Amino acid sequence: MSMKKAIGVTLLAAAVSTSLVSAASAATTTKAAAVQVQQSTFAINYQASTIRTVKQSGETLVAVRDIAAALNAKLSVHNGITTVALDGHTVDLKAGDKKITVDGNAVNLSQPVKSVNGTAFIAVRPLVQGLGGTLATSGGQIAINTIKLLAGAENPRFVRAGQILVSVPAGESRTEYLIDAKTGKSSELLKTTDASDLIVAPNGAKAAYTDSTGAVYVIDLATKQSAQVSADTSIKAELVWAADSSLLYFLQGDKGTVIAQLDPANGTIKTILDDKVDYKSSLNVSPDGKKFTYVVTALGKVTSDATNVDEDKVSIDFAGTGGQVYLVDVSVEKPAAVKLTTTSDDKLFLQSADGSAAYYVSVPEGDGNASVVAVDKDAKASALFGEGDVLEIALSGGKLYVLTQVSDSATAVYEVDPASGAKTKLYDLSGDVSGFIANGSEIAVENGGQVYARIGDQWKPITK
Repeated sequence: MSMKKAIGVTLLAAAVSTSLVSAASAATTTKAAAVQVQQSTFAINYQASTIRTVKQSGETLVAVRDIAAALNAKLSVHNGITTVALDGHTVDLKAGDKKITVDGNAVNLSQPVKSVNGTAFIAVRPLVQGLGGTLATSGGQIAINTIKLLAGAENPRFVRAGQILVSVPAGESRTEYLIDAKTGKSSELLKTTDASDLIVAPNGAKAAYTDSTGAVYVIDLATKQSAQVSADTSIKAELVWAADSSLLYFLQGDKGTVIAQLDPANGTIKTILDDKVDYKSSLNVSPDGKKFTYVVTALGKVTSDATNVDEDKVSIDFAGTGGQVYLVDVSVEKPAAVKLTTTSDDKLFLQSADGSAAYYVSVPEGDGNASVVAVDKDAKASALFGEGDVLEIALSGGKLYVLTQVSDSATAVYEVDPASGAKTKLYDLSGDVSGFIANGSEIAVENGGQVYARIGDQWKPITK
């Protein structure tokens, strides 16, 4: 199953004339030197900002000081020259001049810089573009954006509503960033050379990870401070938080044999299940911490030709190694894993909310489309979703979200009710989309190194 990454998204690219004035301009005006100064509302980095504006020869000029303040740009005045600096860009201007200097290069203006009661006014476009920003219209307002999108991001995970965690690899190191899904604004969280993926707790307040020695750390996502919660050096794969964010579960050992529990408060590790069965994966834990669903994968059968000692002819037969789904209830007196499936298909993206049922992407051994299969605690399996060639699923808020390839040129995201099987198509997307995440009804998708979030009725790139 190919996992392409692309999305057909049309980005807003409206040409905004510098003569536009916000529709939300207030009626209050003040007269200064025969010039009417208006209070206008602009959308600056997705925040409403009041900006003083004036009209000159039919063109709207904006107060340099107001724009600089709204952008958190540095403004200084020396020998009559006003300098605005932001993110490595500088704009120098002087009242009465019909040109400005942008990063050392002269740029002509259609109207000279105007001084009104000691405040410099200039056409908005050359000022904003000189600072590396863009202009558009949004909701009838002039929209200015100077937020720099993060490049090379991968592995998006929702932290909470409106916030996404991503990783940016660089050589042997990796940096984790938090991104505001509405604005694309990012902040560095953690830089590491040997940490596992960060696993976000359900409360969105912290994340856990291991280092190369097996030690476990928890990072506070608000303070960005990490603390070691276990120095135990055993291998710990697939960290999973308890529903109340108090405990961690994981697969212990180099073959994922043991299901174990870690209490981050005191570092205590407790064995939950040690049935000597190796190669467990896709661990899911019920909210009460009593039921565990997972996949056990069999090894391929190795054969060799011993007739010629001079040649090492080894073959591996992977038939029937697609893995099987198991359920164990540790609340009973003698817990024993129950095998829920016996089919030879690959079982990917296993999801289970409470152990009463599990859902997975079924990929057939031969040709054929992948589909979503449900299996209950009594090992009764049923087809749940079969539209197109299913790429990935996510269980969130009691709903199953499905990304499926409906043709070579199109994918789609569906919402499926696991109880009734009712399905609703949410979005039609490009055929290159293959990765997505869900947080309730919030959806974000991946596109060749970019992450797009659904904001209102549009897909918005939040990385580049």
